[in-house]
Amino acid sequence: MSQASPAPKSTLRLLFLAWLGLMLLTGVSILIGHELHGKAGLQPLVAGVLWLKSWLVVRYFLEGRGIHYFFRRVLHVFIAITPLCLVGLGLWHEGVVFGLLP
Repeated sequence: MSQASPAPKSTLRLLFLAWLGLMLLTGVSILIGHELHGKAGLQPLVAGVLWLKSWLVVRYFLEGRGIHYFFRRVLHVFIAITPLCLVGLGLWHEGVVFGLLP
């Protein structure tokens, strides 16, 4: 049986930096939610943070860099759907609240 080779330090370093980025973005989203609670423009900021966090997870933890181009595109479309829906629902809600939509 062959021995499993230890993970390269660069890979562990990238994973650690990605994890730190996720923690930083989580803190940013909490700060944004606290400061802009109930104000217009909150949804696009939260959607941007959500997209960045999803992109980090796909790229570094799901090994999105090493998969076939087609599946990589499918993943990118998948992680774009939720932020786009969040922004769309936020804009729709603001339109309904302010009487812009029926």
